[in-house]
Amino acid sequence: MAMGWLCGHCLYRRREEPRRRDVLLRLHHHLFAGSAFGLNAYECGVLHTWLTEDNALSGTPAWTADPLEATLARLVTSVQENKGTTWIATPTAHTIAAVLASSPTASPAESTLLGAITQHIEEWATNPAGVDHRRFGTGPRYRAQVLRTTSRPTQLSARGGPFDLHQTPATAAEPDTTSPEAEEEAGDHGV
Repeated sequence: MAMGWLCGHCLYRRREEPRRRDVLLRLHHHLFAGSAFGLNAYECGVLHTWLTEDNALSGTPAWTADPLEATLARLVTSVQENKGTTWIATPTAHTIAAVLASSPTASPAESTLLGAITQHIEEWATNPAGVDHRRFGTGPRYRAQVLRTTSRPTQLSARGGPFDLHQTPATAAEPDTTSPEAEEEAGDHGV
């Protein structure tokens, strides 16, 4: 599903002066909907600052397993060149989420959001409820079903997540026109 319809609020109003939480929501939106994580120059600056403000982050197990030095250089280049979009591959985005989850500078709200994102990433990868890929595919429908069936839903799961803003309301039940009672009622009204 194209990113454009998912969250106009995050795509427009929060893109020019993003907070760290906004960058995390974009990370989640993109990972939920596709296979890469796209940021503009402002968001790259926020992410770069967050990843470099505490030197201890570069010693986390996630960073050690998948070093982010090249990603940091790309973020700096994006800011300097004022790039419209810089794409970060899904595995690197997973590493970034895991590294930031270890950040001592994260606010309680950011920590909660990071916990939800990292749990979602883990569940999408491990599929603990055994969701059938053949029935739901591997994209957003599969991910939504995995979150729907989780035994320990996060706040994002319980709320439908930030990716599900355009839910269609449940359709009203259609009247039963096949039962004898329905036929009698229709006959009484000249139908």
